[in-house]
Amino acid sequence: MLRSMFAGVSGMRNHQIRLDAIGNNIANVNTVGYKCSRVTFQDTLSQTIRAATAPQRERGGMNAFQIGLGMSVASVDVLHTQGNLQMTGKTTDLAIEGDGYFILGGGTERFYTRAGMFTLERDGRLVYPSNGLLLMGWMADDEGRIDTNQPLAGITLPIGATIAPSATRNLTVTANLDAAINGSLTYEPSPFTVTDGTAEAQVTVTLIPTGRFNEWQYTLSVTGGTIVTGPTSGTITIDENGIISGGSDFQVAIDGGGTVDVTFPAGANNAFSVGGTAVSTGNFTPASAVTSTVEIYDSQGNVHLLTTIFRKTGDNEWVWETYTGGGAMVGDGTLRFNTHGQLIAATGGPIDFTPPGAAQITIQPDFSKITQYVGESSIDIDQDGYPMGYLDGFTIDKNGRVVGVFSNGLTKNLAQVAVATFNNPSGLERVGETMFRISSNSGPERVNPAGVGGSGSITPGALEMSNVDLSQEFTDMIVTQRGFQANSRIITTSDEMLQELVMLKR
Repeated sequence: MLRSMFAGVSGMRNHQIRLDAIGNNIANVNTVGYKCSRVTFQDTLSQTIRAATAPQRERGGMNAFQIGLGMSVASVDVLHTQGNLQMTGKTTDLAIEGDGYFILGGGTERFYTRAGMFTLERDGRLVYPSNGLLLMGWMADDEGRIDTNQPLAGITLPIGATIAPSATRNLTVTANLDAAINGSLTYEPSPFTVTDGTAEAQVTVTLIPTGRFNEWQYTLSVTGGTIVTGPTSGTITIDENGIISGGSDFQVAIDGGGTVDVTFPAGANNAFSVGGTAVSTGNFTPASAVTSTVEIYDSQGNVHLLTTIFRKTGDNEWVWETYTGGGAMVGDGTLRFNTHGQLIAATGGPIDFTPPGAAQITIQPDFSKITQYVGESSIDIDQDGYPMGYLDGFTIDKNGRVVGVFSNGLTKNLAQVAVATFNNPSGLERVGETMFRISSNSGPERVNPAGVGGSGSITPGALEMSNVDLSQEFTDMIVTQRGFQANSRIITTSDEMLQELVMLKR
């Protein structure tokens, strides 16, 4: 029999194997996490008709005469290249971008997959949907700490979990207190009339703020007369109780008349008076207080309102007072700033009160983030207490951390997804359901969090699609078909030659 016939048979048989791999690749073109296969060929043993000879003194060497006996499959490789990511928006859909595999467990053996279409079953476990195997990782402790040195466990979310309330212990005040804030002062009526009974004059008081807190420069001018004694200008100040001081008495000589003494006494109701009768009364409006209200929590999670009032009492000096919703003052102190608007001293505190039915609340206010610059006053107060919260949902980040989101706005680590890498991922064996297992040539697993130790990062809300390239597969299919046809021609041609040989007998 002709060697060519057996070579053609091997070629047809092995091209069929290659077509089988191509067909499986095309069938799985939309399979999540599928890794395509590639078949490579090699020639088989060659028959040596004449061995090679070495060169002689008077004769050159000759190459061997060898006839190949066909071909065989060299390898069926699994190409673990990255597939495209498709965003799904589903929280439990996970894709690995880079090296690594999700670890599936549920028995004595572990399996590995790139197909991250996990689901949440009734007990809160993240499972592989086709067989219920558990997604493996590390669970967090009660404080949300994750120890990746601990053994792997199936990731289980604590459905119905709560976070206990925590009483407020600290307040952080971030604010700017307007350095230009000031009170206002007017005299009514202005101008005012003074008379000696036969003639009269009009006195006008002009007030100009000096730039210092609650201090004004005043100027007196007279129409129909002249100030003959006393200053025509000066400064007046107002203390935190509204007492006006600094004015001086004066005497007005009325044109065509006599003189009139005008007194400028100090007091809360400062007034110019003639003969003991007020002719113009001072009207002082204190500077507006800056107020902010914040919600705090007691040991049972009850909410309470605290209102803090800031009042300017002097140049670069303020007082603060904190009141409960019922109006009780529970804390006070002072703030002092330098000429650059920076806080240099804060006194007072802590804020201390006992709500009904709850433990005493002691809060230490932090004023280190307060400034005093010219501009609109603004206050933001942060506190560290919170009410009880229920587990509302969860998110998964790029490092595989499963973070619980609670109804009170808090978050806490619940678990972390583990990722396995291998020295030779092509050595993993397929076991169906888009899963692999360790083989003797894959090497042992190396387990790390995502993004650590050479493992890729996790993209939540996405799936890795098949890495099958249809254009390449169709090209390979055509080449394989032509190879199969060519090998079949070898067989038919060899058969025709044998027929000719048989015909020689006739």
